[in-house]
Amino acid sequence: MFSLPQNPYNLQKGHIRLTIQDYANQELLYNHFMQPALQSALHQLELPPGSVGLDAGCGPGGVLLLLDKRLHATGHIWGSDNSPTLLAIAREQVRQHGLTERVSLFCADFGDPFPLPDNSLDWVWTADVLTSIGEKRGFSSEDVMRDMARIVKPGGQVAVFLGNRLGAVYLPGYAHIENSLATAANLNFRKRDQLHASFENENVLGWMRAASLAQLHISAHIAQYQAPLHPDIIRYIQRYIFEAEYGCTPELKAYAHGIGLTEEEWQVWLDISDPQSPNYLLTRDDYYCVRFGILATGRVING
Repeated sequence: MFSLPQNPYNLQKGHIRLTIQDYANQELLYNHFMQPALQSALHQLELPPGSVGLDAGCGPGGVLLLLDKRLHATGHIWGSDNSPTLLAIAREQVRQHGLTERVSLFCADFGDPFPLPDNSLDWVWTADVLTSIGEKRGFSSEDVMRDMARIVKPGGQVAVFLGNRLGAVYLPGYAHIENSLATAANLNFRKRDQLHASFENENVLGWMRAASLAQLHISAHIAQYQAPLHPDIIRYIQRYIFEAEYGCTPELKAYAHGIGLTEEEWQVWLDISDPQSPNYLLTRDDYYCVRFGILATGRVING
């Protein structure tokens, strides 16, 4: 699909502290994990061959190749992000996959209008960037949606993909443990006032209505896997779900116990999430996981 940067991490438990490079690795692994859902969502979109569009908030470029394939290697894709470092990684992705003639990248912040003319694009796509708490990052999702509508031609499409974390299954057979950990992680992130948008229920249709988009449509798209897992899928779940979200910190453990997780269940969790344990969940032959994404689409009305 795309080129993963060499991953310097092994599957050991411990506290995660994200650097920009680690964040890029996470995003590319996340895109790899969500590829079935992303492909399903893109297949539903009407992206005419030869059309011109924008991947708003493209990050390290994990979806640019999928968009190019959806356009049958025709047309042109703009990609924007507010991080020069992530754009540099995206530029390398573009170069490695021979997309330099069909993909252009520029730096832009969602808090400012896109530096593109009115009615200049056939479509805009954005994935996992807009959020109901975007104000903490310096933008209003409704305002961003209005600006997306501004740069799309009448009849063109605006598409928002949200890889919602709520309702995912990563611990089959351990529903109470997973529900407790997910709730505890959400509480812990909120207490630290850190953005964790994947735990938000986003009112994306409300944003689209505020931007006067028409023909609004919502659909769900699934990423699902079962044993044996590809090593990149194991790496993503271990590092960014088991460790980063459900890491065995005193704060998370206290929250989990506070909402009903017993000490015995906590020890079970430590056992099944340990790559060195004979009971390690991700290498069991009966393992599976499921996560869904939401695609919202709307069209710019004529006139």
